[in-house]
Amino acid sequence: MKTLLTILTIIFSIILAKGQGNGLYQFRSESGKYGFIDRTGKIKIEPIYFIVHDFHEGLAFASKKVSKKGYEWFCIDTLGNEVFDIADNFPETNFSEGYARISSLTDHWFINTKGENEFGKTWKNGYKEFKDGVAYVGDEEYSLASLYPINKEGNRISKHTSSFIEIHEKRKNQQQNENKAEKRIIPFQLDSLWGFKDLNDSILIEAKYHMVGEFEKGICPVRTIFIPIEFQGGFYNALIDSTGQIITETEMYCYMGFKGDLIEYYKGPHFSGGPHYIDINGHIIQPKK
Repeated sequence: MKTLLTILTIIFSIILAKGQGNGLYQFRSESGKYGFIDRTGKIKIEPIYFIVHDFHEGLAFASKKVSKKGYEWFCIDTLGNEVFDIADNFPETNFSEGYARISSLTDHWFINTKGENEFGKTWKNGYKEFKDGVAYVGDEEYSLASLYPINKEGNRISKHTSSFIEIHEKRKNQQQNENKAEKRIIPFQLDSLWGFKDLNDSILIEAKYHMVGEFEKGICPVRTIFIPIEFQGGFYNALIDSTGQIITETEMYCYMGFKGDLIEYYKGPHFSGGPHYIDINGHIIQPKK
């Protein structure tokens, strides 16, 4: 009976972990440590970590210790269970398409969700994560100028090399093409103020904002007040919908856009104070038991 209960507990934990998926959001507690909440603000993983990465594909890197090389990293699942550690190495990317890139600073390799070196080989450099079955690596230590693509068997698939700037621009353009629908609402400037037009140059929202971001899922950050240029930075203080209606007002020094179902932002400059969240209806999400 005990064995059966143990098996059922393990199965339930696996189902729950996969069911939660990436619906967890890191937060910083008053103690300065990090944990995770769900989209309602309920604390799902207690704030016991010095530093965490976001969840991707049901796994996240976290650390409770500092060593001479930096943080000592391990990987947790969405229940907070420690799945494996990566010794004194560093997570260079989160999991994407089943793999994460790890480095010792001088060598780079890809691990699977068990923490194993999937391809049994290392490279001297790497850039970004797997996307559409392709990742980029290099054979020159500390150089991001001669990177080449590999497939999900770890094999080089082209003689051509690219710089990290070229790869960044290529992926940015891909993302922009995926988000074309949002580009139907285009910002324009008139007498130092900003508004929005459609593709036919018709005004959708009058120019009345001191700064605007981009629409995402029908929501856009704006600045409704004047701030001297030396203090502007990336500060926004309101969110609007596609009609120009303000859905919430709060100080957002570093606006990060949607992360899953929630909008992420920082209340202080330079990403200070840890991430905060707003839902799509404009409600500020507070961590709670």
